[in-house]
Amino acid sequence: MRPRGSRFAAAAAVAAVLAVGLGVASWLVWSAREAWFEGGLEEARAAMLDGRHATARRRLVALVERRPRHPEALYLLGLSEQAMGHPEAAEEAWGRIPEAAPERGLALLHWADIEQYRGRLADAEDRLRAALEIPGAHRPMARWALVRLIRPQGRFDEAGRIFREGLVEHPEPVEALRVLYQLETDAFPIDLVRRDYELAHRLAPEDDRVWLGLAHLAARSGHFDEAEKWLDRCRSRRPDDPVVWRARLDWALAAHRPEAAAEAIAHLPARAGPEGEAEELTLRAWFARLEGDRPAERRALEAVDRLDPSRPEVIDRLAALAAEEGRAEAAAGYRAVRERLERDRERYVALLRAEDPASRFRELSQAAAALGRRFDAAAWLALADGSVAEEELPERPAPSGQTLADRLAGVVARASAPAASSSGEPSLIIPRFEDAAEAAGLDFVHDRGHQADRLVLPETGAGGVALLDFDGDGFLDLYAVQAGSFPPPPDSGNGDRLYRNRGDGTFEDVSESSGIASFPGGYGHGVAVGDIDNDGHPDLLVTRWRSYALYRNLGDGTFADATEASGLAGDRDWPTSAAFADLDNDGDLDLYVCHYLSWDEFGDRSCVSPDDPTVYSCNPRDFPAEPDRVYRNDGGRFVDVTESAGIVDRDGRGLGVVAADVNEDGLIDLFVANDMTADYLFLNRGGFQFEELGAASGVSANAHGNYQAGMGTACGDLDGDGRLDLLVTNYYDESTTFFRNLGGGIFADQSAAINLEAPSRHLLGFGLVLLDANLDGRLDVLTANGHVHDGRPRYPYRMPAQLLLGGPGGRLVDPGSEAGSPFETRHLGRGLASGDLDNDGRPDAVLQAQDEPLVFLHNRTEGAGRFLMLRLEGTESNRDGVGAVVTVRAGGRAWVAARVGGGSFQSASDPRLHFGLGAVERVDAIEVRWPSGRVDRFGPEPADAALLIREGAAAPRPLAGAARPSGPEAAAGERGEDGG
Repeated sequence: MRPRGSRFAAAAAVAAVLAVGLGVASWLVWSAREAWFEGGLEEARAAMLDGRHATARRRLVALVERRPRHPEALYLLGLSEQAMGHPEAAEEAWGRIPEAAPERGLALLHWADIEQYRGRLADAEDRLRAALEIPGAHRPMARWALVRLIRPQGRFDEAGRIFREGLVEHPEPVEALRVLYQLETDAFPIDLVRRDYELAHRLAPEDDRVWLGLAHLAARSGHFDEAEKWLDRCRSRRPDDPVVWRARLDWALAAHRPEAAAEAIAHLPARAGPEGEAEELTLRAWFARLEGDRPAERRALEAVDRLDPSRPEVIDRLAALAAEEGRAEAAAGYRAVRERLERDRERYVALLRAEDPASRFRELSQAAAALGRRFDAAAWLALADGSVAEEELPERPAPSGQTLADRLAGVVARASAPAASSSGEPSLIIPRFEDAAEAAGLDFVHDRGHQADRLVLPETGAGGVALLDFDGDGFLDLYAVQAGSFPPPPDSGNGDRLYRNRGDGTFEDVSESSGIASFPGGYGHGVAVGDIDNDGHPDLLVTRWRSYALYRNLGDGTFADATEASGLAGDRDWPTSAAFADLDNDGDLDLYVCHYLSWDEFGDRSCVSPDDPTVYSCNPRDFPAEPDRVYRNDGGRFVDVTESAGIVDRDGRGLGVVAADVNEDGLIDLFVANDMTADYLFLNRGGFQFEELGAASGVSANAHGNYQAGMGTACGDLDGDGRLDLLVTNYYDESTTFFRNLGGGIFADQSAAINLEAPSRHLLGFGLVLLDANLDGRLDVLTANGHVHDGRPRYPYRMPAQLLLGGPGGRLVDPGSEAGSPFETRHLGRGLASGDLDNDGRPDAVLQAQDEPLVFLHNRTEGAGRFLMLRLEGTESNRDGVGAVVTVRAGGRAWVAARVGGGSFQSASDPRLHFGLGAVERVDAIEVRWPSGRVDRFGPEPADAALLIREGAAAPRPLAGAARPSGPEAAAGERGEDGG
């Protein structure tokens, strides 16, 4: 008999064995279930990778039934539902993922995609912000998705801050810093963004973040009234949202609406630290500028410059203020700083593009610091030390607790006062144009010689047109330059065409009878016009691939090929635009020719990327520049005097040139547009000597300190202050630039101030002319536009011509399609010339587009103002009068215009000067300052007159073929006709 204790021990042992057995069994069951679950997950993952989403979904449904809160199963189930087109089911699955699970962050990323697909951008933003609150490897992706979501809404500063805050967790910090720079500098793909937002608005018409994006697109394009309507809707939805008020402030600053800016400032928090101080000072400067308080503006900007001495737009404005105040040395100092910043920018870009940046982190840090990019500089330095530690990067300053209005109380109070009335300004007349080319018989069709799947650089710029009265009947004729196949065959015929104006609204092709068609041809680029022998008959210079052609007008309706006799034969590489002007003031016209770059026409290089046909792979700076040339006219023979004249052009790829006396010293200067490098201003020092002072004069770069891709040029008194301003068309997202003449050879970029920047920013401009289309006394801006490469849908390819009207307060107004159907039709616009082709007093224009017929912009404006048309004829000066400056006084104001050489892009406009007079019925005085130094004065004269002014003559004479004077003074103004 066993002891009692032994029985208990045995029982315990049996129990233990049973317990172990049950535990083992439970473990085996659990293991089997776990294996089944993990196996099911693996099968679901494999099915999804293979695209078998239905199979994955069936497996995942079973798994979720077993474990309803399993994060990965729910995440994958949502993905499979999304892939099968069941977004609501996907959202239901993702919504069940526990809040703290990393898979929820990933799910929110995909959830945001669904919201964007529905056009619900506000909900997408909420999802992405929620994803950023969850730790996990998804955060860099969520941050980048949020940046991409809010940037098209104009929230650039906010997007940059969000991106920078995530650098410490980015798996590729070097690439991230490169992307950060691209975010701030790459072209904004407005057409692609507009398409997306218009679709989003159709899908979710009540989404207020879509409204915000549409407001930004409208404001960015200069449609400020439309932008205001969208912003009002945003404000009604979120009356206290700083994002909306920040957008409203940006809009008010761009639209020059001080009252609206003051209202926005009252709703925005003031930022702490240097960032907040700089913003406050910048706003003080902006309000002071509108009030005309230059000392206050200068003091504010000087304070900004002390805080951050690397802001090009601040330095540019300080240079302009110094010039206006007569502080030439200070202005020159600011210009030098701005030029240094551009060099620093180019250095930083080159370092970013280096193949092995890891060995140059400290150099990158120094380059970033020189540009004022403090965050980048600190990040590169941290990388050089082996890490990107969060504490080593600049922290975002905390809000100060004040509003911007608290900091700007006095300024805001003044801005909120009622604005002064501008009733003295003439009302805006919307001009009306129609394309009359077909009806007029202008049947020329341009051929750039494009080959499918191949794009050569020379074809991107081909196209030029000239207006001239070659037969002396008082009506403008037309010359169109043809390109053709590239490279051109050795014995290619002349495809250019000359059209004679019959004077009845139609033209006849006289290419054969004039002799033009019989001359040797080639791949044509552009054309310039000038009376090189002072015989009263305009001659032609045609620039072609590797050649010039000079056609001398014989005065009997025919031309002779004078290329060889004039010394202009031989290989001329790649010439583009040209200008005739009397550069040594000896009474005859000299010649300046822009040259572009070195290109191998027999190579197989294409500008279309072999990897992606939407990518343009030719950067002009990757090819050696060809220097411009200048020729002195020695009795009809042109002698190359480029080096002796001081025309130094080592790295300029010239595309546009205009010749005029811009510093009022009686000598003709040269403004040259270069592609992607500094534009030139060659100031004439006399004796055929020039000094290049583009940087010191303020025209080498725009106000943001960037060298632009200059194309066409124009010169005229756009702001009505009596000085000749300069304009240049540029690449897509750069805008046409207006350099206001401050006097003394100093200029300032004031494109934004006159509302030129926003409307032209998303065009790639070539041809450029100034004209008074509605004859209201204010000059208008007309451009021919078109991209060089088809990169749709990121940016447009063909583009409409653009007309911007001089409006009240000195700001340009975009009438859009109200100006006529030609401004709705898209082209690959290149050459552009303006002139009154039917002599009715209203200026017309001709546009040459690639691979299309000519566009004849016939001015049919009703209710236009009065006009004065003048043709100049020099006697001591060159017969064309190039370099003469005319001042017309009437109705208590004055107009100034110059007879320029060149201008536009590879084209030549009406040689006559055309003044819109508004409602004025009589011209009180006409003053002509000739290149010879002689000053002739005439007047009074009737309005609506077309007159010939001969140097030294006692009185003007009516022009043959031109519109007749009208009104009670017409009879008094008749002095006989002269076709000259």
